[in-house]
Amino acid sequence: MPDTHKIFYPLAPASALHDNYRKVFVVNGLDLLLLQHEGKRYLLENICPHAAYPMHEGQIIGTDIRCPMHGYLFDLQSGTCTLYTEGPCRGLQAYAIINQGAVLGVML
Repeated sequence: MPDTHKIFYPLAPASALHDNYRKVFVVNGLDLLLLQHEGKRYLLENICPHAAYPMHEGQIIGTDIRCPMHGYLFDLQSGTCTLYTEGPCRGLQAYAIINQGAVLGVML
């Protein structure tokens, strides 16, 4: 049964995204990172779960984004932590990008 309590939050026009696009949004109290890499779009939690460092400053390596603070790697698609340097941590929350007309957003 679909959750009828979720709300669509617009983030950006689809036409604004291009490779290397990165933008941080605060939506409903969540710090989110919308990015495009090699033609694919991703929406992830912007705060590293290990030490709360902003992920928008991270380098993309293959299909992962690296936290610039301690080098943890997280899969862009799922948010799963694929490499840790100081002990395991949970992954980044990944969110589905919703396309409504010409606008990209998230349902929360």
